[in-house]
Amino acid sequence: MDNFIVSARKYRPQQFNTVVGQNHITNTLKNAILNKQLAQAYLFCGPRGVGKTTCARIFAKTINCTKISDLGEACDNCESCLSFDSGASLNVYELDAASNNSVDDIRYLVDQVRIAPQLGEYKVYVIDEVHMLSNSAFNAFLKTLEEPPKHAKFILATTEKQKIIPTILSRCQVFNFNRIKTEDISNHLAFMANKEQVTFEPEALHVIAQKADGGLRDACSIFDQMVAFTGNNLTYKQIVENLNILDYDYYFKITDAFLSSNLPEIMVTFDNILKKGFDAHHFIIGLGEHLRNILVSKDPQTIVLIEVSESLKQNYLKQAQNCSINFLLKSLSIISKTDVNYKSAKNQRLLVEMALFQLTFLTVSADTEKKKDDLENVFENSSASIQKNPTPITKIEKENQIKYANKPIISIEQLKIKSGFSLNEIKTNIEVKPIILNPISEESTIINKIKTITNEDVKVAILKYAELKLIEGARQLSISLSTSEVQFENNVITITTNNEIQKEQLILEKHHVLDSLRSLLENNKITLEIYTSKIETKIKAFKPVDVYKDMVEKNPIITNLKKTFDLEIEY
Repeated sequence: MDNFIVSARKYRPQQFNTVVGQNHITNTLKNAILNKQLAQAYLFCGPRGVGKTTCARIFAKTINCTKISDLGEACDNCESCLSFDSGASLNVYELDAASNNSVDDIRYLVDQVRIAPQLGEYKVYVIDEVHMLSNSAFNAFLKTLEEPPKHAKFILATTEKQKIIPTILSRCQVFNFNRIKTEDISNHLAFMANKEQVTFEPEALHVIAQKADGGLRDACSIFDQMVAFTGNNLTYKQIVENLNILDYDYYFKITDAFLSSNLPEIMVTFDNILKKGFDAHHFIIGLGEHLRNILVSKDPQTIVLIEVSESLKQNYLKQAQNCSINFLLKSLSIISKTDVNYKSAKNQRLLVEMALFQLTFLTVSADTEKKKDDLENVFENSSASIQKNPTPITKIEKENQIKYANKPIISIEQLKIKSGFSLNEIKTNIEVKPIILNPISEESTIINKIKTITNEDVKVAILKYAELKLIEGARQLSISLSTSEVQFENNVITITTNNEIQKEQLILEKHHVLDSLRSLLENNKITLEIYTSKIETKIKAFKPVDVYKDMVEKNPIITNLKKTFDLEIEY
C-alpha cells in the first residue's frame, strides 16, 4: 500500500504565487527580495492554517536561490532549491517554541546563529508559536534579535500577537495574515479535487470552505475526510449530513413561513431540526446569518458580500424580493437578543420558540402599520380638502361617514381598567377600515361652514378621536386626550393635561389633532390651546417608610399600634 500524504502537505505551496489568499504578504516579501531590502527579523501573525509557516519556508528558500526570477520567485532548479525541496537544506532551522521555551533553548539557538551558512547567503531561523516563550527566554533573545550576524534572518510565527512583549515587537517587521476567503478556499479545493480525480458539487466545496472558518489547512483536512467518506464523489447532501450542518433549505423554508405567518409549519420544522440532533443555539445563529444574507441581497451591489455558491445567491435574491427591510432589521434584533440570552436561559428551547413566535407575527404587525399609514393619509387628504376644495359633497359621499370595524373595539374606559395590555393584542384583534371624513352638508361649502357646537360636543369629539388613535396603536396619545380636562369657549378648545409629558406629546400632534377635530365638529374656525394643570399629583409611596406615613395620615391609631408592639419601620 502506498504511503498516503494528507492534502495539506501534498499541496503545500512551494512558491509565493501559489499561496492562497495572502497577496498583501507575498507581494511585499517579493519586492523586498528583489530590492534587496531584507530585515533581520519578521513577525508573522494570524489564525491557524492561513500560511504563516509556509510563507516563512518559501521566503527562506527564495533568498538563498541563485537564480531568482524577475518576479521574485525561486527557480526550483538550483542546488539550493533542490536541497530545500528534498528537506536536506542546512540553511533553514525550525524551532517549536511551544516545547522549547526555556532560556537554555534560546541560548542554544544563539550559539547556532554564529555559524555561517555553507551553501547560500543566509541562514533562516523559523520559530513557531513564539508567544509560548517565557519572559526570561524573550529577554535572552533580545540582543541577538536586534543585532544578528549579517547572514542570519529570523521569522517568528504566532497566533496570539498580544502575548508577545513590546521589546520583541519593536525589533520585527510585523505582517498580519488574514483569514482566507471562502471563495479562495473553495477554488483551491476544486484544484485539489481535479488533481485527485474527485468529482464534486460546487455547493459541497463551499460548505467545506465555510466549515474551515478561514483556515486552509482545516479545509484540506475536512476535504480528505469527506473523500474517504463519500468515495471520490463529493455531494452537497452527503457533506451536510456528515459534518452535521443545517441545510440551507431549512432556513429558506422557515423564512417563507415567517412571511406567510404559518406558525404550525415553523414549529414542526424546528422540532424536526432538534430531532436530527442539531443544537438550538446553532440553529438560531444560522437563522441570523441567513436573514443577514437576505438583507445584503436587497441590493445587487452588496450581494458579493455573501460567501455562497452562485445558485444559492439566486435563491437569496428571490427571497429578498419578498422581505421588507423593516422585517429583516426587527428579525435580526430579536435573534441577536436570543443569542445573548441563550446561555443564561433555564428553558433554552422555550427561549428560541418565543423568538420564532415574535418573528412569525412581525408580518402581521407590518400589515397593521400599513393600515395605519393609509388611515393617516386619509386624514391628511381630508385636511387638505378643507382648504382647497369648495365643491359641495354628494349624498353618496355623505353616507361614507366615520365607521369603525365590525370587531369589538377597546374603549378608553376599558383601557383605564386594563393597564397591562399589549400593543400587539390590540393590533391583532382590531381590523381598521379606512375612514372618510365628509362632515359638510350639501347646503354649504367647506370654506364658509361654521356649525354651532357646544362644550359637550367637543368632549364627545375628542373621545371619538382618542378611541380612533387607540385603534391605530397610539396608546399614549389616546390616554393623554381621554384623561385631560377639556373646555370650549369662543371657538377655542382648551385642553389641560395632567403633566408636562402629556402636554409635549399633544403639542407635537397639535396640527393633526386640530384638523381632525375641525372635521369631526364640522367647524373650520375652531382653534386649539394646550396647558398643564397646576395641581400637583401626589407621588405614590414606594418605600416602607413612605407607606407607613401614608397610612398614618389616613388612620392615626396606627401610631399607637407601633408604640404598643415596639415596631420598627425599614428605611
